[in-house]
Amino acid sequence: MSSSRSGSIEYSIADIACYPWIVPHDGHGQDLQAFAHLKRRFDSIAARPATIRAYGQATDAYARSAAPLTDEQRRHLFGVTA
Repeated sequence: MSSSRSGSIEYSIADIACYPWIVPHDGHGQDLQAFAHLKRRFDSIAARPATIRAYGQATDAYARSAAPLTDEQRRHLFGVTA
């Protein structure tokens, strides 16, 4: 990770790959406060205009569904077991 002359952190392919894995950290019980460098990186990516646009238009993919899975949905997701 390096900083440009303007002081902003450069954006890399690693950021693009890792950011979506960190987004649901609250729901997984992770506190980014314990990881100062990761939190700073996460916050800087979250503040990018493209990130705001992309995640602003998306539904919360990590929200738990209010309805339990039907038997058919369960078969499609997990396959048939004995």
